[in-house]
Amino acid sequence: MAATKKKPRATRRKKAEAGSKGLTPKDMVPATDSAKALEAQIVEDGGVVIGSYRDPLGGHSVVLAALPIDKVEPTAYQRDRSEPHVKKLANAMERVGRFLDPVIAVRHDGGKYSSPNGNHRLGAMKLIGAKSIVALVLPDKEVEFNILALNTEKAHNLKERSLEVIRMYRG
Repeated sequence: MAATKKKPRATRRKKAEAGSKGLTPKDMVPATDSAKALEAQIVEDGGVVIGSYRDPLGGHSVVLAALPIDKVEPTAYQRDRSEPHVKKLANAMERVGRFLDPVIAVRHDGGKYSSPNGNHRLGAMKLIGAKSIVALVLPDKEVEFNILALNTEKAHNLKERSLEVIRMYRG
């Protein structure tokens, strides 16, 4: 009888030591010059700055803001909106009376914002007639392409991945 070869085991990721990466809470507070410039633009666009910080892992600037909802659109290259999901989410938001999960937004020239993450939440808020939406506004436009790698909520199938790549290329 021939011996069957065993499949080699994948190496497991080592768990990082607690407290070994990123910024301390005190290091997160100072806003960078890019965040301060973005804050001024948000106010100019009719939004309100709630606060700003540096993200705890990479130290990148983030501005928490309330934006006029009519100035926020999803990026063209993310997963298509599921209308049943938008309706279900809108019903839940109205029932609970809360919106607790900010969308990600990037400012573009002309005071418009694109959201590479939050298409369903944005659609639900528009469906219920909201005037504004809370967003984590990022000064780096390149994040629009990188943010899709962080979306692990629902595994993208081959068709969705292909559509995203095509849309990114066109964008």
